[in-house]
Amino acid sequence: MHWQVYLLLGFCGFQLGGAASVYDSTGRLNLSASCPDAFCHVNDQLVAYSSTPALQLRELHLTNCSRQTVAWLVLNLTPGLRTLVVRNCASYHISKESLRPVANLTSLQLQRSSLGVLRDELFTTVPRLEILELGHNTIHTVHSAAFTGLAKLRFLGLQSNGIQEIPGKTFDPLTALWHLDLSGNQLTNLREDIFDKNVQLQTVLLNGNLLKSLLPGTVGSLPNLRLLDLGHAGELDNLMMSLSNIQSLILEDSKLSGLVISGSVIRLHAANNELNHIQLGNKSLVVEMDLRGNLLDGTAIAGLLRGMWNLERLDLSKNMIDSLPMHGDGPNEGPYSQELFLLPRLKYLNLAHNRVVRLPPDSPILSSHLKILDLSHNLMLTLEVERLTGLPDLESLFLEGNRLSSFDYQVFHQQHESLKELGLGMHDNPWRPGLYHKMYTYLNDRGVHLQGNTPPVSNSQVEVDWPPTEGQAEAQKLDRVGVSGIHPYWTLRDILAFVTLLVVLAILLMNLYNILEEEGCLRRLRRWRRSNVPGGGTTATRTSARRLNEQDSEV
Repeated sequence: MHWQVYLLLGFCGFQLGGAASVYDSTGRLNLSASCPDAFCHVNDQLVAYSSTPALQLRELHLTNCSRQTVAWLVLNLTPGLRTLVVRNCASYHISKESLRPVANLTSLQLQRSSLGVLRDELFTTVPRLEILELGHNTIHTVHSAAFTGLAKLRFLGLQSNGIQEIPGKTFDPLTALWHLDLSGNQLTNLREDIFDKNVQLQTVLLNGNLLKSLLPGTVGSLPNLRLLDLGHAGELDNLMMSLSNIQSLILEDSKLSGLVISGSVIRLHAANNELNHIQLGNKSLVVEMDLRGNLLDGTAIAGLLRGMWNLERLDLSKNMIDSLPMHGDGPNEGPYSQELFLLPRLKYLNLAHNRVVRLPPDSPILSSHLKILDLSHNLMLTLEVERLTGLPDLESLFLEGNRLSSFDYQVFHQQHESLKELGLGMHDNPWRPGLYHKMYTYLNDRGVHLQGNTPPVSNSQVEVDWPPTEGQAEAQKLDRVGVSGIHPYWTLRDILAFVTLLVVLAILLMNLYNILEEEGCLRRLRRWRRSNVPGGGTTATRTSARRLNEQDSEV
């Protein structure tokens, strides 16, 4: 019987969360009896309500409204409402009169509706509002006095709309604002004084816009700013900013070529740009930098890192670094030119996908407190383990994708007993035959995890210990049949080189054939071959041969 009731309610087009629906004698929903608790969820807006108010209701959720507009009249029945959430309802507009019955409202969330314009003084009837979430709508126009009367508002979400411009002084009434989300819009510029009255702002999200520039003072007037997100924010090119002790600055994928920051930043995330020059003000507060996927070289890195005594994490992968900075590198002028080049707190360093050929003996970037070092996919031919002696705390080292053929793994492990992870690359480096198997066995037995492929189990002595040391005679006995000491496997580099040679050879042969054909050499060759075929000579030749045979027979 119960399932029949639930099915009937489903056909009626609504659903109440937390309680059964109750109707009056006229067939209207009694909201007070249907929502006896402080929370109520109405799924699919009803046609009509009874006039009995729900005085106990504090939080109301309206979702998936089937009518063209939300029945704002339901708010007349909820005078004590504090939180109103409206989602997936075709609401094209909202007026301040419709919100007047809920003057004590502190949180309003209107999302995934057809709301397009925020008109002047729209929220003046709800002055206690602290949270206003209007994200994921179709808002394209915001009037300059849209937020008048919201002096207590702390959270404002306008993300994922179609806003192209914000008039001046729009945010001036929001003096208590902490969090502002403008991400995913179509903003091309911001006025320099747009945040002058929002001194309490801690989070500003501008990612996913179409910004062409950002004036230096736009966020410079925010002394409490902790997070500024400008990732995927357009084509900012050369960016100059004035910041005051910001904790996190995100600039990923914004097509930056130059960055100048006056002030301080603790965490800088500027990956996947075209940066070749970075200048920071107070470097002593920098703790983390993610600069992967840029155009920085060794000289730019030396000037940038000098003075960063508190730096702990540094990602420089996919740049243009061919050599590690040394103590004397960097500019000779500037506020940090005379600073001692030290990175005493650096624990994570990623140099993968660069052009490093060798490790210098005493580069300051190789901090003594390093725990994770990634040197994979560089151009190193050799790696002297003595260069890593100054890293006693090293726990993870990655060397895949280089040109290493040998590695003194035993000495390296003895110097770094705290080693937990080692990336050598079974096929990413041209190791000597059998060396990788020996390194894997030795290190695996001592609790070191090797990244990459596990070597295949084999009983062949040539894979375990090659080449032998007992002399040439013993070496010939251990040669595989048909191999005779050739490298036991082909690397990807070898295969590509062989295929390239075959293609070049085929092109040369085709060109040679065309030249011989044009010069007539092939036609003369074919005639010569026909003339030398038995029985294939000319008529005169055959006649002469018969005469000689007749003379011989007469004699």
